[in-house]
Amino acid sequence: MKIIIMAGGTGTRLWPLSRNSKPKQFQVLFGNETMLQMTVKRLLTHFSLDDIFIATNQQYKEEVLQELPDLPGNHIILEPEKRDTAPAIGLASISVNAQSDEAIAFLAADHYIHKPQELCHILQIADEFLQQSPEYIITLGITPTAPETGYGYIKYSQESLVENQAISVYEVDAFVEKPDFKTATEYLADGHYVWNSGMFVVQKKTLAAMYQEYLPNTAKILSQIEENTIPDIEELYHQTDAISFDYGIMEKADHIAVIPANIGWSDIGSWSALKDILQEETTVTHKGSSQHFDIDSEHILVHSHNKDKIIATIGIRDIVIVETEDALLVSHVDKVQYVKQMSALLKSAQLEDKL
Repeated sequence: MKIIIMAGGTGTRLWPLSRNSKPKQFQVLFGNETMLQMTVKRLLTHFSLDDIFIATNQQYKEEVLQELPDLPGNHIILEPEKRDTAPAIGLASISVNAQSDEAIAFLAADHYIHKPQELCHILQIADEFLQQSPEYIITLGITPTAPETGYGYIKYSQESLVENQAISVYEVDAFVEKPDFKTATEYLADGHYVWNSGMFVVQKKTLAAMYQEYLPNTAKILSQIEENTIPDIEELYHQTDAISFDYGIMEKADHIAVIPANIGWSDIGSWSALKDILQEETTVTHKGSSQHFDIDSEHILVHSHNKDKIIATIGIRDIVIVETEDALLVSHVDKVQYVKQMSALLKSAQLEDKL
């Protein structure tokens, strides 16, 4: 099996820490390692570095090399421009040295996973299943723990496609957009819905066939890129279909399966999500090298690396405070979803360099 870690996102919902110049996958959010370093580290217990590839944008090449100095240089797959996930995944799939019938797992560089051993075990189960049923794409669906409205859902069938397995594989019935709270509550009670993590496993030849069927223009261009000995692929890549993999292929394909995964997952899609993970043991969390002093506050997150600054908080509740060298964010936890919209305000104020 080959592992492709997708590391080209911009992580705008974690502004002002996550920027276009250095998005969240290259930031230290837990411990002393970046999200990308943690993603690779959790895989090395079961997989070799020779089978791990990083797919990212041209501008992040040096960052990847700095963070993963032992990674072979030809294991960094560079997207010439941002064309959404379908072209990016297609380019990555033709760039790895995988056999046509070899499984490729596509994972994210910026996800938190509390149970890495369980993730690796599920990937191995997916590989074994595809050896018997190579026509499938297997998605990893996260077992929901709450009626979450911020994730897309996957509805799956009641009968497992495998027998006598500790981990079941189910046929996907439908992909469902982000629901309202009432609908999400119904999904949770139903028991046959999981969160769509965006992670999946598929054999290389199966993926190529799906591009040919559902995105023939992109398939043709990817074939030309794969056969082209000229390293400059910008002009060809610009002609691909700018569409997400979910819309372009996943939601159209006939043979999609899902493995419900209880792996302690979060996509760290907001400051509130990070706060929830960091505050498992305390209600006041300080992250960074600044000095923080507090009196009588609850459920707050302070994130600052300004070691020369003292941050004092008194009697506040449910607040996120994030400081960088050139920006300060103060938000109620219930409103952090609006952080992504801040980019529009900054652009209107001609402050694109702060994004």
